Amino acid sequence: MSVNPQDLGDKLHNLKLNEDGTPTRKIIKTTKEVIDPVTKEKKLESSTEEVISHNRYANYAFAFDIDGVLLKGADVIPQAPEAMRMLNGENEYNIRVPYIFVTNGSGLTEEVRCKNLSKMLETEVNPGQFIQGSTPMRSLVEKYDTVLVVGGVGEACRKVAEEYGFKNVVTPGDILKWNPNVSPFRKLTEEEYNASRTLDFSKIAIGAILVFADSREWASDQQIILELLMSKNGVMGTESKQFNEGPDIFFAHDDFVWSTNYNLSRYGMGALQVCISALYQAHTGKELNVTKFGKPNKETFNFANSILKSWRQDAYETHFCNDKDCEDEDHAKNGKKEESASDKKLREAENNEDTVVAKAEETTNADGSKTEVFDLLPAAQTVYFVGDTPESDIRFANTFDKTWYSILVKTGVYQDGTEPAYKPKKIVDNVLEAVKFAIHREHEKELELREQARSAVASGSATPGTKGGSKTPVESLHPHELQQLVMTQAHD
Repeated sequence: MSVNPQDLGDKLHNLKLNEDGTPTRKIIKTTKEVIDPVTKEKKLESSTEEVISHNRYANYAFAFDIDGVLLKGADVIPQAPEAMRMLNGENEYNIRVPYIFVTNGSGLTEEVRCKNLSKMLETEVNPGQFIQGSTPMRSLVEKYDTVLVVGGVGEACRKVAEEYGFKNVVTPGDILKWNPNVSPFRKLTEEEYNASRTLDFSKIAIGAILVFADSREWASDQQIILELLMSKNGVMGTESKQFNEGPDIFFAHDDFVWSTNYNLSRYGMGALQVCISALYQAHTGKELNVTKFGKPNKETFNFANSILKSWRQDAYETHFCNDKDCEDEDHAKNGKKEESASDKKLREAENNEDTVVAKAEETTNADGSKTEVFDLLPAAQTVYFVGDTPESDIRFANTFDKTWYSILVKTGVYQDGTEPAYKPKKIVDNVLEAVKFAIHREHEKELELREQARSAVASGSATPGTKGGSKTPVESLHPHELQQLVMTQAHD
């Protein structure tokens, strides 16, 4: 069984070829500031090069943290919208680069956060490309009947949990309405009291504590959480003698600090978790068993990889397969009924035993629906992860997969001039510089790979595939195919 890699190359580049089989190109001129080696003075240096003149789809991708990278508190970082436009194809190489967002922040539904982010970044952000700290908590819906949701503003996190599918969601406000003496120094406002539900917590067993977002009331929230952790079967007003009968506790993330408009970082959910764990151990003499989602945990990394694979396919089909101006028969619409690339490839696979379509794992979307991802595109050869926090973002990118490339920006938690606890592969001023760096780096890699492929073909040690009965020019091969060609030479 075999796959014609040239079909894949045409798809990824959406190539439009000249009569000689080479892609249409244009000349671009680049001017940059350099230091004269003799005079040591700055001067402008210009260079020109040929690039493919029509839109292409990258064989690499981006993943972004949000706070400190794209946003600073409630404000957008000035360079962020331009960075998004550049990834959407407004760059000198006419290449569209797929990207996702991986943030530890929570407190609103993915749909609401994407809507807000779309306005701030001046581009459409889809829930299919968005992961927040609480997103993996969807997997807990079937396990727990009644859950206590902590954090966020007002009733927002209760609404998120209910949209995730949790049946019985209670809040610290509900408990304080039941018995204000649970936290004697915390008084509910009239609005909070009216929004809270009237329940008898002496008869309710809470199965899990879900810290969805940063607590706005550390003292009372800790009091309630600790009482439940040391309770009998999650019932308020009870105490276990062995301290092993309480509910499970989950945190959406464990960011110790985070970046705001203030000049110094503020304590986050991770700091709250440290406090609760320390108080629990001081009271019981036992270590608290905590489950943490978000960066830099492996479960979140695996989830992000799965979402990225699915989003790359979706974005490709949206921007290339259904392009009304695309003339390639592999992209064309079939009569009045549109057929996506994945549908066409799957149909061909059913009729042709020589066609391979690898089915990946089933993924869970932000809305809880299931998607079966088919590997029509090769995996991203490099995923550039841009973050502002060495302890979570850079550690996250460096730990699990060598194809992920960590970039640290200076617009958030990281303080310029300090030694990061986890070293990034690149440090830049802001997100726009990160995007420019990566796109240029990938272009240079492609040029080098293409030159190696030309040498391999010229020496006769490698032969490109064929299409339409003739050999495919090296110039029209996608980097994925160039890599295969060069590897073939190396193995020979």
